[in-house]
Amino acid sequence: MSTVIRRQFTGTGHGSFVKPINSPASFKTSSIVASICELDANGNPFVGSARMTVHNVAALDGRYDVWVNIEWPSNLTYRLTVLVSND
Repeated sequence: MSTVIRRQFTGTGHGSFVKPINSPASFKTSSIVASICELDANGNPFVGSARMTVHNVAALDGRYDVWVNIEWPSNLTYRLTVLVSND
């Protein structure tokens, strides 16, 4: 039986950037899946006019890096949901 750890992170940003996330549950052999969505002013997820994508996720010992792109000219609030599996 595998263990899956789910974490959520909120932030603001726009353009293309790498979000480093420290995690003692992350190893270079971990399988990691990530998704992103926009949040409204009340913190509720919705599909807005901006395209938000996760391009790559790199698992490392003690952390993982998530390459995100938010296609909008100004900062938007987003939620990144990450699943880490170590089986």
